[in-house]
Amino acid sequence: MYGIFFIFDDVSDVVFCCLCYRWTVSIIHQRHFGIRRPAKVLAMNNYFSMGCDALVALNFHQQRQTRPELFTSRLFNKFWYFSYGAIDVLEQACVDLHKRVKLELDGRTVNLPELEGIVVLNISSWAGGFNLWSGTGEEDVPPASFNDGILEVVGLHSSFHMGQVRIAMADPIRLGQARVVKLTLQKGTKMPVQVDGEPWEQGSATVTISLRNRVNMLKKSEHHD
Repeated sequence: MYGIFFIFDDVSDVVFCCLCYRWTVSIIHQRHFGIRRPAKVLAMNNYFSMGCDALVALNFHQQRQTRPELFTSRLFNKFWYFSYGAIDVLEQACVDLHKRVKLELDGRTVNLPELEGIVVLNISSWAGGFNLWSGTGEEDVPPASFNDGILEVVGLHSSFHMGQVRIAMADPIRLGQARVVKLTLQKGTKMPVQVDGEPWEQGSATVTISLRNRVNMLKKSEHHD
């Protein structure tokens, strides 16, 4: 688990500071031939994504399951992540995501621009520590926090745009903030998704992200000498 929980060498470096919100990801599959698969319910601490961001994680996961000897260090892992992102720049496997998914924030339908990826954030850290919501920092944006009970939702034009965002050369598409996020994949659509780095290919379904509970969190003191 990344981003939320930290381990410190000296317990005096930490203080019990606040509550962290956790979320439920509920997946209701559409009926096929009158039969509906059982619902899938997951806990989310950090983020959910659909499209090009999740595709890189899915390709990485599948290759690691098949050829674990190729994933023996952080350096190699970063190389494979970069490689799969570069491949999708050419293949554009998630093109027209905006035409295949309906996004609702607190019951309000969002008109989507051209997108290949959607990311729902509970924390600011994404893709190895980058603050996705703030982006380049050149624009004033509403504040975001892991303990405000609000999710941030951003879009990515493409894998190329995702790469630009990761190195702070571009801003993401800020789609809004909400307490309940609902994404509905059209019938016949399959799209890579992930929850906290665990990816899979999702068929047509309605994905609802809503508040699960609050848990105590340890955080390094800002005033520690």
